[in-house]
Amino acid sequence: MANLSFNFNKIKRTYLNVTLKDGTALQVKMPTKNTFGKVQALNRLQDDENADVADVMDTMAAVMADCLSNNLNGVRVKAEQIAEEYDIEEMTAFIGEYYEKFVGGLQNNPN
Repeated sequence: MANLSFNFNKIKRTYLNVTLKDGTALQVKMPTKNTFGKVQALNRLQDDENADVADVMDTMAAVMADCLSNNLNGVRVKAEQIAEEYDIEEMTAFIGEYYEKFVGGLQNNPN
């Protein structure tokens, strides 16, 4: 009988190259389960007509910081930093690109 093996360290990974406003370059990994939970919370907030805009923006900053902090470079990005330096258009653009094209692209083409 053949000896079979599987090594998680040999899985081909996909990364999103991101350059922050301050010039920091990051290789961002796929999201974790925790980050998906925050995205679901963000979606619920955005669907709530009575949601406070500040709460929505704080949640967006937290989601963006989580996504960006999950990188090969070991750089930690704080939600407070995102909230101070990025406006709602920029956060919306990044989160859309990250989930629709990067994560969605992998789901549509798993090879």
